[in-house]
Parts: sequence; structure tokens; C-alpha cells
Amino acid sequence: MKKRPPSACLPAVLMALSAAIALSQPLKEVPDYALKAGQLAPPLHADTVLKAPGDLHFLWSALRGRAIILDFWASWCPPCISGFAHVNALVKHYRGNGAVQFIAVGHENPAKISWFLKSHPINTWIVLDTSLIMFRSYTAFGIPHGVIIDRNGVVAAVLNPSEITTDIIDAVLKGRLPAVKPLPPEAYFNPETAAEYFKSVGREKPPAGNKSAP
Repeated sequence: MKKRPPSACLPAVLMALSAAIALSQPLKEVPDYALKAGQLAPPLHADTVLKAPGDLHFLWSALRGRAIILDFWASWCPPCISGFAHVNALVKHYRGNGAVQFIAVGHENPAKISWFLKSHPINTWIVLDTSLIMFRSYTAFGIPHGVIIDRNGVVAAVLNPSEITTDIIDAVLKGRLPAVKPLPPEAYFNPETAAEYFKSVGREKPPAGNKSAP
């Protein structure tokens, strides 16, 4: 007979089961409501600004004339974490270029993310959409999820952040829609089920003590 897991392990076991149920529902077709290139980008929103100039409220007027690269992510998403180095390299390449702004959009509580970033720095503006307003409007529950918005506030590309290149960004800066491979159906999830999981894990607090993020 298999031993039952110790009671201390039950939360982790239940969380893993919850994640498997919530995130095992990729859609079989790209939904009609999925954000697409050529559409006007939904408004930017942030419940908490962790890293950005001043008390920016993310009105379009604050970023007018810039190309915006949105990177939707979570601390519990291994592919998101492995992609930080790529995004940080792009940030370094465009450093000093006022025409490009990178924004990492998370959904977890500020205490947890502040703790996590001590071990996993992201060299972008960082905002937290704990109400999931942007995750819904940008159909971004299939993280990691990237959206590039051109200088006129129009969606130029929807893709995995790992596939963003300088050629793609430069094309957007020149006013062109770059040729990118569309996201497959499995990159989209049932928004209601996914939102329930995002809200659940988003409330978790960082561990006590000085333990660093894995």
C-alpha cells in the first residue's frame, strides 16, 4: 500500500492537482475573440506598479508614440522564467531607445512577486494585473504570452515572447506588420477556468524567512 503524503505536503499536492485541472483545458480552435494583429489594442491596466517611472497609470497618452512589448507571465510558469534572459537581452539592445517600451504583466500579489524578483530579475517595467482585466482583454492566459503594440496603439503581433526578435521589433518601428507564426489553439485556454486558477495561486504569500525563490 502506498503511503499517504504527510499533511505538510497536502497543500502542494492539491495545488498541483488544481493546476493540472485548470490548465489542462487548451482550446481545440483559436477562439474568435482572441486578440489579433491589426486590432486596436485594449486599454492598459495595472492594479499595482512595481517597477516603472513615478505613479504611471498606464493611460495611452503616457506611452504615445512608442512601440510597446507586453510579456504576460507568472512566477509558477517555468517557460516564463526561462524566457527572462531573452527578454532582458532585448531590453539591453533597445536601451536608450525611447521608441520602445517593454512591460512585464504579472497577476500575483505584490509581496510574492517582490520576493520572487530578488532571485529572478526582469529588466522591464513590471505591473501586476491582479484583477485579470488585461489577461482577459488580451486573451493572455496561455502564458508565456507576448503582444507587440505599434506606435498608433494597434496590435502588431501576438506571439510567444521567446519568438520576439529585433527584426520583428524594428519592422513594427517602421510601421509594418511583421510576419510571425500565429499562436496555435493550445496556446489558448478556457478563460473562466484559467481565471479561477490564476486568482487562487495569485493570493499565495511568499514563504516565511529568507528562503529565496527556486
